[in-house]
Amino acid sequence: MTDLFNLPSMRVEQPRKVVQTQTRYDVVDDQGTRLAYVTDQQVRSRREAVRAALPQTVRSAHATLVLKDAEDAPRFVIDKVDAWNTHVHLAVPGEEGEAVMRGDRIGTVRANSTRRQYFLLDADETEMAQAIGDLRLRTFPVTDNDRRKFASINKKWAGLRAELFTTADRYAVEFSEEVDETLRVLVVITAIVLDMMAYESKELV
Repeated sequence: MTDLFNLPSMRVEQPRKVVQTQTRYDVVDDQGTRLAYVTDQQVRSRREAVRAALPQTVRSAHATLVLKDAEDAPRFVIDKVDAWNTHVHLAVPGEEGEAVMRGDRIGTVRANSTRRQYFLLDADETEMAQAIGDLRLRTFPVTDNDRRKFASINKKWAGLRAELFTTADRYAVEFSEEVDETLRVLVVITAIVLDMMAYESKELV
């Protein structure tokens, strides 16, 4: 499917913007080399961006993002369909000038109401793993169905100003053992999903 995330550790980072007019995440290796990036396909006005960042709308807002590799080839469509469910599809490139299309669904990231627990489901919506965060929503061990930890997602401290006034959230994604390729993709995308669920509202500051 993809060799983008076939590394023991990666980082998911956002650019430092007070109000984002276009959602963006970069996935980089430990040396800072970009492996992939994620953007939505609609550039919002500043007013729309502020409205979208209101706490009551963060979790309910629909969003469709495209994950592309370092050569700009679309790989996955990340479709946040409602407050709790984000579907992940293979990307089907459109004709020149056309939007990327959704291909087969490879899985779903499903959040619960506390924003602390995320279920990683396969294409048939069978649970493969889950990530349960601490009370500060900063450390998320990822465990399989036997509750064995095989990965972790950790929100990194970006500095006081960045934490308070910008969208510069940073996450370390680490794997302690080899797992199914689809599951690796879903773990990396879970870092993006939990950021949209738990931290996007600070864009309003």
